[in-house]
Amino acid sequence: MVIAIPDDYQGVIPKLMKSLFDAETTEAMQQLCDETCEAMQLARKSPDLDDLSACLAVALLKIGLATGFVEQRYPGFAKEIEVKRQRVIAALTAEQQQQKH
Repeated sequence: MVIAIPDDYQGVIPKLMKSLFDAETTEAMQQLCDETCEAMQLARKSPDLDDLSACLAVALLKIGLATGFVEQRYPGFAKEIEVKRQRVIAALTAEQQQQKH
């Protein structure tokens, strides 16, 4: 199953990735990104929790694989993702606290 990406978007990501990776890694990353998006689109249409959990599991697997590809070329990338994830969690938590008061 393939998800259509708007024409004006299709050229942006490949250009960015081509400057970061060799052709083979760029192609693999593009495929993983497409498959992650596809899994998330399927998750939106999930009829039950079992299907939803399967779709989210696939998306997380694809994100993990993409992270691993980048980590091989740029050691420390996965740690950088975790640092940024923690910042987002802190910001969301602070925002929720402000909304309560």
